[in-house]
Amino acid sequence: MEFHAPAGPIRSLKDFFLHLGIVTVGILIALGLEQLVEAHHRAKIARVAVQGFRREITDDMDEMKGVLDAVPRLRAQVLDSIASLTETPAAGTHPPPINYPGITFNLISSASWDTAIATQALNDLPYESVKRYAEAYGVLHLFLDEERNSINLWQNMRRFGQDQTLLTKDERITLIEELRRYESYTYAIELVGKGAMKSCADALQ
Repeated sequence: MEFHAPAGPIRSLKDFFLHLGIVTVGILIALGLEQLVEAHHRAKIARVAVQGFRREITDDMDEMKGVLDAVPRLRAQVLDSIASLTETPAAGTHPPPINYPGITFNLISSASWDTAIATQALNDLPYESVKRYAEAYGVLHLFLDEERNSINLWQNMRRFGQDQTLLTKDERITLIEELRRYESYTYAIELVGKGAMKSCADALQ
């Protein structure tokens, strides 16, 4: 912002106040225009952030649905493996290899939310909207944490190999316990997933 001296000499107190008024009005107009430009820019950032939230949450819901759809199959595999480990094979027969349950790990993203926080775009959104999106992303993070936990459980199970005949009694008991933990995970991810789906659906309203 530049300031310029009056074009002519100030001859009286009236001239002084006239020039002061002109300068003041000019400053106020410049500041007002600057604020309008800034407000427009902030509003644009907020709109882009909301568009990003909606796209990202929609994609995350699709990913979660894929995980939840796989839960019954994973649970059935766990129960089959436990049954196989607890059965006493018939004389002269070789027990089948351990059929470990699979694993699902779908990418859950929060990049749009993290960017909005970094750019302070949330300051220009209504409180109720921010609250809905915050709840949705909060539960999405819980869902992702459960998925990460499942990887550790899955790795712990598979360290026993596939040949039942090589397992000691204690190893067999430990493996069954690991399978039970994985079964518990399927209920936890199902519970968190259903809550996350609801929170996401609410956020998109």
